[in-house]
Amino acid sequence: MSPSEPSTHLGKQASEILNEGTDWVTLGNQLDVTRLKHLDGYPEWHPSSPFRPMFLAYLWAKVEDESLSGIPERLEEQPELAEAFGFDPDNLPSESTCKPCRLDDRFDDLQRTVKNTEKHIRKVAAKRGSPIGHRIRGAVSHTEQNPSPSKRTTDRLLRKTGRKVLKEIDSVVIPSIQLPRPENTIYDDDELLVQEAIGAINHEAANQAGESLGDKKNPDPDIKEPFSHEGPEDGDPFYADGPTGETLLESVKEMSVEEIATQLNFALRKTYTRAKPRLRDLENDNGSRFGTRAKIALDITYVAYYGEREEMVWLQGAPDDKEYRWCHKFATAVIVGQNTHYVVGVCPLGSTEYANTDAYPGEEQSYYVGDVARRLLSIADEYVNVRMVYADREFHSTDVIHTLEERGLNYVIPAVKNDRIRRICDRFDQLKRGYNEPHDTPLYVDCGLSMYGPVKHDVSNTAVEYNLVVLPPDEDDEVHEEGSPQPFLTNLDVSDEIALDRRWATEQMEKYQDRAAIENSYSSIKEAASWTTSKEFEVRWFHFAFGCVVYNMWLLVDFLTQERIKVIETREKPRIKLSRFTNWVEKELGELL
Repeated sequence: MSPSEPSTHLGKQASEILNEGTDWVTLGNQLDVTRLKHLDGYPEWHPSSPFRPMFLAYLWAKVEDESLSGIPERLEEQPELAEAFGFDPDNLPSESTCKPCRLDDRFDDLQRTVKNTEKHIRKVAAKRGSPIGHRIRGAVSHTEQNPSPSKRTTDRLLRKTGRKVLKEIDSVVIPSIQLPRPENTIYDDDELLVQEAIGAINHEAANQAGESLGDKKNPDPDIKEPFSHEGPEDGDPFYADGPTGETLLESVKEMSVEEIATQLNFALRKTYTRAKPRLRDLENDNGSRFGTRAKIALDITYVAYYGEREEMVWLQGAPDDKEYRWCHKFATAVIVGQNTHYVVGVCPLGSTEYANTDAYPGEEQSYYVGDVARRLLSIADEYVNVRMVYADREFHSTDVIHTLEERGLNYVIPAVKNDRIRRICDRFDQLKRGYNEPHDTPLYVDCGLSMYGPVKHDVSNTAVEYNLVVLPPDEDDEVHEEGSPQPFLTNLDVSDEIALDRRWATEQMEKYQDRAAIENSYSSIKEAASWTTSKEFEVRWFHFAFGCVVYNMWLLVDFLTQERIKVIETREKPRIKLSRFTNWVEKELGELL
């Protein structure tokens, strides 16, 4: 039986019922527990509540991690749920009937069924997008009567709850990725991913991760002589150590670049959709963060390459401001929010075989940034309703603006200082309107400017229009060179006519800085990725994309843990440090083995 198959009749029923949006009222109404009644620890004449409603309430409390003694109070607040279980909402059981010792005693012969069903319901609900198993509790307001917990208490809550949340996420993410395996392999199907995870959290290469896996799986090996390589039937202790690092590399090499993109983007999607129900309930209705419309940042990450360049098809020249000459480039789409910068899409750059370069007029390139934007937005569009795009400077192109306008998206992009824009910046002090006063901002706006360039399935000098907004230099600006005015491209309705217009335009451009924290995320992603000396691009691409998955899991565990302990804060950095999270992952992997 595979881990995804239900091990109980009740679990099988749940699998048939659970779907996106299925709640406990629907599940409670449809679950049939008749065949379990003979295992009721109380005789039929016992004055306590009947079997079906009590058992379903018990199962519900276990799945939702609710206090058993609080069942009557919570069902009183949810009469529809009480009816679904079979209770009379006006005649609910007493608190004493629901004491943990009494319920555990009553259902003692059903503990294994409850435990297996609870685990299966959570897993299936998470995979299919049901709110069951992760009900939103929301943040609580801290008052004199309900003070904020101490740092020590919060830290203990994080420790206790974080690893529990991590176990739930393991069951969602790991099954999303399937690596190729030869027939009749001896190691389990998830051991290659465990090895990759070990490499990611320890920043090890595949072979080192293979050795670490062997240490975990077989810490006290039985060495027998003579040493044999014929197979496990000869008692070779090697097979108790799991697959080697070379096995992992060979498996990844069998996958195409597109196959890796499909699988890893699916895993990223799972991590984000796992958090989405909570994010939606915790935010305002105006969609300013993760609601009906999201803000997305498009970025290109550079991973340095120092080895031999022979036959390295995907290798790209590094930007002039980097200390290295060659690199691999990976593009990402990231949600822009408060302390929750999830990667929702990732793709590699640098090969004409992967990029649709034939669809462009003119000279062939290794990739077109407009096509990168299309690819990332298409991935994000599958489960995020995008309303605003903040892209880095490399996305300053006719093709990108054409793409964003075609999709009806607003955008803010730092402008490349071509000859035209550089002249405007050089004359900023003469062109700007407004004053250096508390309620005014000097800036320059020029609307309806034209840009020409190649566009997919169009001509090489396609025209697009944009608005240019130039802000004064800012010492905290990390995007433009020091002391330089800050030019941005946008299609927002901006103006510098009056002070109110200037303030609004400035606020919209400065929101680009909301994405500044995302820059820190890329160093974290690199910390969460295995390294390799392999020249095979598929290996390097898989390591980076898997690092994005680990990074998302870190953010997700941090956010869900805060939600569980009811201490949610807007923070520049996650409450749980990456190093602490990777320690948890390492311990969790040890338990999995």
